[in-house]
Amino acid sequence: MKLLGKFEDAATAIILWVLFANVGLQFFTRYVLNNSLGWTEEIARMLLIVLTYAGAVVCARKASHIQVDLLLQALPDTVRKFVARLFDFTSALLFVFLAWTAVQFALRTRLMMSSIEIPKSIIYWFCAVALLFMALHYFLHFLGVSDKTEQPEKVTNS
Repeated sequence: MKLLGKFEDAATAIILWVLFANVGLQFFTRYVLNNSLGWTEEIARMLLIVLTYAGAVVCARKASHIQVDLLLQALPDTVRKFVARLFDFTSALLFVFLAWTAVQFALRTRLMMSSIEIPKSIIYWFCAVALLFMALHYFLHFLGVSDKTEQPEKVTNS
């Protein structure tokens, strides 16, 4: 699992740097050369979507998605653990369903990007893969086999 985590972290960092370079190129050509490249805006938008999903995968692995746990904290310890595992299992099922939906969108999307000859369906394929990775991580949390060193520490009010 550590190897998978390193791969996810590296992929997210690479996407971030490619987005940074793309936006830098867009800024340079628009404001310095006074002749902007048309494709950089569309690629930046697509890379931002990809980065969002890649970041969501990392958050799923680390169990650091935003959650409201006020009621969960009020439960007895054994019930809290059961409910938390139930949430993990339900989340895994939800992400599998969303991945299936993304695949359906990818199969039906025939459009090409307007500025370059890349199919728009590639974004839906990436989303489907990312959603499957999120489902995998939540399922591993449900089973209790995820790397506990990855999970953030609980904040307690003293």
